[in-house]
Amino acid sequence: MRIDAREPLRILHNIYSVGPASFGLGPVALNLAKEQLRLGHDALVWCVDNVEDCLWAATSSGLPADKIRRFPTTGPRKFYFSLQMAHASVQEAGEISIVHHHALWTGLSLVTNRLHKRERVPTVIAPHGMLEKWALRKSRLKKSLALALYERKTLFGASCLHACSEQEMAGFREFGLQNPVAVIPNGISNSWLKSSGDGNAFRKRFGLPPDKRIMLFLSRITPVKGLTLLLDALDKVRPYLDNWLVVIAGADEFDHKAEISEKITRLHLEDSIVFTGLLVDQVKRDAFAAAEIFVLPTRKENYGIVIAEALGAGVPVLTTKGAPWENLVAAGCGWWVDIDCDAISEALKLAINLSSDELRMMGTRGKELVATHHTWFRSAQLTIELYEWLLGRGKKPDFVFFG
Repeated sequence: MRIDAREPLRILHNIYSVGPASFGLGPVALNLAKEQLRLGHDALVWCVDNVEDCLWAATSSGLPADKIRRFPTTGPRKFYFSLQMAHASVQEAGEISIVHHHALWTGLSLVTNRLHKRERVPTVIAPHGMLEKWALRKSRLKKSLALALYERKTLFGASCLHACSEQEMAGFREFGLQNPVAVIPNGISNSWLKSSGDGNAFRKRFGLPPDKRIMLFLSRITPVKGLTLLLDALDKVRPYLDNWLVVIAGADEFDHKAEISEKITRLHLEDSIVFTGLLVDQVKRDAFAAAEIFVLPTRKENYGIVIAEALGAGVPVLTTKGAPWENLVAAGCGWWVDIDCDAISEALKLAINLSSDELRMMGTRGKELVATHHTWFRSAQLTIELYEWLLGRGKKPDFVFFG
């Protein structure tokens, strides 16, 4: 939301990856940049992806390809540092109004830090769940070293932190950060809301029987997503599963799929569950078209973009209080339950005993919810209001909180 007709802002989104391997983080930067362009500003995305991933990102998001700039990495690939990007940031610092930095623990923070400290460019840091306790436990030594060398400057020196929910903001405070925090949720695109999928095509692609109703899990196959809880809950509602098939879609992380597969065998749930692997583009949309219920039994979620995508596709959602989606209940489009096997199983029992028509009605209400409150255009409006305040061009937004 512009304060007045001053010069448009030049916004730099700094992120390590925009391709499929970004596990959903890339689309956040891409969609914000796309909608900021629509608002009349110049938004750029810098990354260290390869050419193919950048082309995929431009095509899938609709962001003009010339707004995505890739740089080669310098040193170990997993450090995600680029000397060429560092040089470019110095040469172009005078043209950059603000840096919106996405994700943590990569060498790109060195570029953001330099722009902030030496060039006095305001920085907005979006950790995207990477300060949650479960995330900090992963690769603890690497993160402790990064914190000591550069990430403390990134975080504690930021002009503002970007949280997707009040739950995530609470995590910032627990970490010790007292910076201003802007609570701006992620969203979905208008193109996603208008899109359609082919459920039959999805069934044919993966050989799924036409007479089975589908319950969909679509996310990373990783411990924090709560798949072990889901399996225990499915075991409890086994008598109601005869007409249902649970589709688990997503990329494996930390070899968690092996643990899940072993548990499926132990519980004798093999006939009720199918793995599809990572789904992207139209195949992902087809999966939502085939599904009657979407389930994410997560232990912790800073936002849960896939929940918004499910609702935007007209699919009711069952998730836990680990995700900031309490409005599912008030809007009548899903279930929001304790992070507990019994709570999940009770909600599953209610959900799978509803008729297809009843679930479609819930899905319609869910689509109305996200269309009103959870679009990328709305999120982009809020980011511009935030930037204007940080640049001294507007008043403090009411979604910015001090420690």
